[in-house]
Amino acid sequence: MENAISRALVKNNRVRSSYFALKKANWDKKHAWTLLFPVLSFNTRFTHIDDETFALRDFSRYFKDIPDIPGLPVASINIPQTVFQESYVSSFDLSVPLFNTALINGLSIAKASEDMAVHLNESSQNSIVFQVISNYLNVLRNKEILQLQRDYLELSRLNYDKAERLYNAGRYSRTEALRWKVDYQQQKSVVVNNESVLRSSKTILGRLVNTGIGEEIEVNSRIPQKLLSESENLTRYTDDEIFELIRLDDRQLIKANRALAAAKSNEKVSKQLYRSTYTSYLPNLSLSYSYGWRENSTFALDEYSPKMLMLNFSFPVFSSLQNYTRTKAAYYEYKQGQEQFYDQLKETRYVLNEIVNNILNLKTLRELSLANVEYNEHNYRIVEQQKEKGLVSNIDFIDAKLNLQDAKLQAISNYYEFISAMVELYFMLGKLKKIL
Repeated sequence: MENAISRALVKNNRVRSSYFALKKANWDKKHAWTLLFPVLSFNTRFTHIDDETFALRDFSRYFKDIPDIPGLPVASINIPQTVFQESYVSSFDLSVPLFNTALINGLSIAKASEDMAVHLNESSQNSIVFQVISNYLNVLRNKEILQLQRDYLELSRLNYDKAERLYNAGRYSRTEALRWKVDYQQQKSVVVNNESVLRSSKTILGRLVNTGIGEEIEVNSRIPQKLLSESENLTRYTDDEIFELIRLDDRQLIKANRALAAAKSNEKVSKQLYRSTYTSYLPNLSLSYSYGWRENSTFALDEYSPKMLMLNFSFPVFSSLQNYTRTKAAYYEYKQGQEQFYDQLKETRYVLNEIVNNILNLKTLRELSLANVEYNEHNYRIVEQQKEKGLVSNIDFIDAKLNLQDAKLQAISNYYEFISAMVELYFMLGKLKKIL
């Protein structure tokens, strides 16, 4: 069982998926922090214009036909070229958010999302551990039942062979011989059915531990001693002591149950998202600085470098009620998540109460089934002795055998169901480590 749990925690796809979700949440929080830091970028723009447009924009052509001015030859007029058919503009641009409530609130949302991912990851692991233990116990129960049914099948076969010999010798009636034949066929059918049930339970366990195609699972029949000891301790609890285990206030229950803790974190995320909508009513302030080079016809940076510093202030005045409607929608989404959390909390308390009721019932049934096995074993020995003396019929003997068989099967089922119910209780209370 310990190896199955360890393997499931490493290879189960749901556990791995929740782990990757947690890693994503970690990086989302880091990303939220980076949005508050400066951003520096190098930008280059390439432009190509057609001949006609270039000719219209090149004003230097107007200076070609200027008449000579005494003392100022045309050749001495230096007109810098400002228009190029193929041009490049390059700059370093720095932007710094000075006041942006959306980014600040985004950090809170990322932190709440990370907390939710942590709880979901723990909940996923606990859920897989619980399912592995439950299905492992189910495999052991089915193995034990199958072994018991096979023993009875062999006994039925021997009795059927004996009945056929006695019938052929004229010592049994046809009815008595057929009765043993029916009993043998019934046992064969039961064994075949239990073999199918065992294969199915192994398949489910293999699904949880993520076995490969065709890989066989060898299930050890040993149950961890700590699990057995805890189940025996639970049988000695009074009804009030068992109910006391689930008498937790909301805060204690949320802390204990990882699924509830994740739901509570999800409620916090929706609340942060609702609050984030109010940032659309607040101003934004940012700083921009640009260090560039004048446009020229090559990628090379020239000697002229214009610098520009800008302080950007934005305040929303009117958005056609877009902000208001978005806020109201987020508010009702938050209230929806809140009600879903309260419903899950109440459902968890209901489930815990039903689990305790089941434990109390199984606790009594275990005692009854053990007494029933003891009674039917004693009755079977008496009937067997009487049959050897010819005091009872074969039908009475078969009935005594079937009653003992049913009593043992019920005892096995009650034994494993009680342990499984205890595991479910500890799973809901976040105490699985106590039994492993």
